[in-house]
Order: sequence, then C-alpha cells, then structure tokens
Amino acid sequence: MHGMDVVNKPPDIGNDQSSSTLLSTVQRELSDDLPSLETVRQMIKYETSLRLSESVQQLLDLYHKDDNAITVILDSIQQHVVEHFGYSHVNILRSALSRFPDDPVIKEAFYIKHNKITQGLVNQGESAVERINKLFRSHASAMQLLTIYIAEAHARDQWPAGKTISCVDQPTILEQRLNNARQFKNKYNFEMPMLVDSMNNTFHTTYGSWPFRFYVINNGKLVFKAEPGETTYSYDMDELDAWIASFYQEKNI
Repeated sequence: MHGMDVVNKPPDIGNDQSSSTLLSTVQRELSDDLPSLETVRQMIKYETSLRLSESVQQLLDLYHKDDNAITVILDSIQQHVVEHFGYSHVNILRSALSRFPDDPVIKEAFYIKHNKITQGLVNQGESAVERINKLFRSHASAMQLLTIYIAEAHARDQWPAGKTISCVDQPTILEQRLNNARQFKNKYNFEMPMLVDSMNNTFHTTYGSWPFRFYVINNGKLVFKAEPGETTYSYDMDELDAWIASFYQEKNI
C-alpha cells in the first residue's frame, strides 16, 4: 500500500526541472520588441488551443488541489507561447487587452472573456465546505448566514481547469443554476442555506462576488466585505471569524 501511494503521488511540479519539461521551445534568439496586433491575435489563439488541449486539462486535473502547481502550468504555457512566436517576455501576451482594448478578437480571448475578476484566485488551506459548515454551526443561532450560488468560475464549456474542478457547464437558464445548487448541497452535505443569483447576475453585479467572497450586512448596511491579500490575492476566512468575535464582544453575546 505504501508503494502504491508513492507511485500515485504527482511529481513536484514546482521543481525547476519538472516545470521546464511541460512545454519546450526551440532555442533561438528572442525579441524584446512589441508584436503587431495580428501576431498577438495568433498568440492568443495558440494559447487557447493549448489550455483546452486534453493533455493540459489532464495536468490541471492531476494538480487541482495544488494552487502553486496550477500557476506553474499556466505560466509555462504563456511563456511557451511568446517564445514560440519569437518573443522573450510573457507580458507581451498579458498586456494584450491594455494595448488593444477595442479589438474584438482579443476581447474574446479565452481567459479575458470568461474572467470576471482581476483580484486572483481563492486559496484556502482547508476544505471550503468543511470550514463553511463549521461557521454555520457555530453562529446560526445568533445571526442569519446564507450562501449565494453565482456564475460558475471554471465551467466545463467556458474556462475548464481539469475534469475534477470543471464538472458542469455554465448554466444558461435559471433551472440549470438551481439544479447545480441542489446537487452541490446534496453531494457535499453543505449545511448553510443556499440562494441562487438571477441569470442577470444581479447579486454579483451589485456586490462583486465572483469567484468567491464573503460579506456582513448589519441593520441593512454592508459593514464588512472581504478583500484579497496584497501579495497572495487570496481570501482569509479568519478575517470573518475575527469580525464575528468582535461583534459578539460588542453585543455581549
């Protein structure tokens, strides 16, 4: 059994040697110049084809619990793309939208079209469901806690990140969104009551909730809104625990 565990454990993708073999580019002199609009378009199309390829989706699936590994994979893809076209710096690709903000091809780019936030991904040290269930059990008697299901962050048909994470398509009608919410609650024994955002994404538009955020509303006013860390770009649920503890102390609960 111990031998099987060793065999099935994914390799350390953070290792320089491992990450460098994800994609390879023929060695040649690379340019520091800015590419033309047409070249940037071709870069984006090529990157999209790589991200959606079966091999990359399998890698994302394999490392879906390792945020650092996912970052290495996606960074390696972008670096490969710019070098494939004869350029040196990945910012050539990442700055495409700022250089050509009105170009329809770039605006439809895979990670631009489906990305609804600029503050990064959520990184939690433990199971989000377990943590939220604990929160609900601890405080449900003193305050109303709700979860709101919004648009999928990594839908299978829009921004897939491996088959484990991207297991459903983006709902196009309310009943599909409701069905996803019901299935999630049942599958993961999610205890907190769950509401569903409208198909106009009213809640997300109002509160900026994508892909994950938490808030406190007291006496009809928004008094706490989670902000991502300045260096990690992740949300820390300890901040919410601290706010609740302070609230209890103030109210002598």
